[in-house]
Amino acid sequence: MSLTLKQIDLTHKKELTAFIDLPWSLYKNDPYWIPPLKMALRDLLDVKKHPFYKTAEVACWIVLKDKKTVGRIMAIHNYTYNSFEKNHIGHFGLFETINDPSVAKLLIETAANYLKQKGCTSLQGPMNPGTNYECGLLVDDFNDSPQIMMTYNHAYYETLLTDLGFKKAMDLLAYNVKADFTMPKIILDIAERTEKKSKVTYRILNLKNWNQELDTMFEIYNSAWEANWGFVPMTKEEFYHTAKDLKSIVDPNLVHFAIVDGVVAGFILTLPDLNQVFREIPSGNLSPMAIFKILTAKSRISRVRVITLGIKKEFRKMGLETLLYKHNHIAIQKNQRIINIEMSWILETNIEMNKPLIRMAGSAYKRYRLVERAIL
Repeated sequence: MSLTLKQIDLTHKKELTAFIDLPWSLYKNDPYWIPPLKMALRDLLDVKKHPFYKTAEVACWIVLKDKKTVGRIMAIHNYTYNSFEKNHIGHFGLFETINDPSVAKLLIETAANYLKQKGCTSLQGPMNPGTNYECGLLVDDFNDSPQIMMTYNHAYYETLLTDLGFKKAMDLLAYNVKADFTMPKIILDIAERTEKKSKVTYRILNLKNWNQELDTMFEIYNSAWEANWGFVPMTKEEFYHTAKDLKSIVDPNLVHFAIVDGVVAGFILTLPDLNQVFREIPSGNLSPMAIFKILTAKSRISRVRVITLGIKKEFRKMGLETLLYKHNHIAIQKNQRIINIEMSWILETNIEMNKPLIRMAGSAYKRYRLVERAIL
């Protein structure tokens, strides 16, 4: 059976649909796969409107076998990333394939050849389409559904990519605890000492000042992560675009800011796991019933994900992260519907962030991998 490679025009409705729809056939019998909202995927792939593409160039392909789509890939040349990191790395993302080495090879080699023409010397991924979005290959624990904004894939993907010469570039860790867990005494003690400092306070998110709050979070976000492996600073337009749907789902009681001498120094963002609702929308289409399910989701969501905790570099080593963990956990426990907390993702090399999470959860329960190989 011969394979047919087809480049996709993301502005062409029928071709875009073929690219988007593939996972529904690949995972139709997988009980842990969560169908994403197709509207969200169309937004992410809107090269004319999404601000990500103002500083990146992409190309997409599908592979057909007997006229059936069996694989897809996006090649990403991210100018901002290479300028910030001072390298020549190309990325691949939105990678999906049947368990067939020939399909995987055709997709990867096509992306590599495209990026080689752009001056890239290595290929890294999966990025969907960058570290500020969903990224990483699930390599550990396939017995649970992913939480909101986390990836999921078949276990055979790791073997396919390893056989094509990819090696680990970085692992991203996820931790999991029951909502009623007891916060370790050492974290509470540090938080108490931090709170006794007269210049240190905290507050929750103010939805009435949403845009101002976004400005604050944007400033902290780019400051807190600028030295992290793989970090790409977001433009304000990109940050706002990414956050545009958060206002309708965020619980302000689960977003806390640490304040030092009147200056917001850090924040923690915890989101309800909407994947529990998306599971009830198998088509991924926003029908009136699907919209109703999303709008009434709060009563059915029992999991949350601590998605971000960031401290400005000038306020680190003050114990502010313990203050944020403490009050975020207190707020979670007050919501009796919540029974499970995921904290993700954290670079495996970020000892400062992993240490308190190990104290809380014992060990990481999921591992996501970014892989890399040379472009020959």
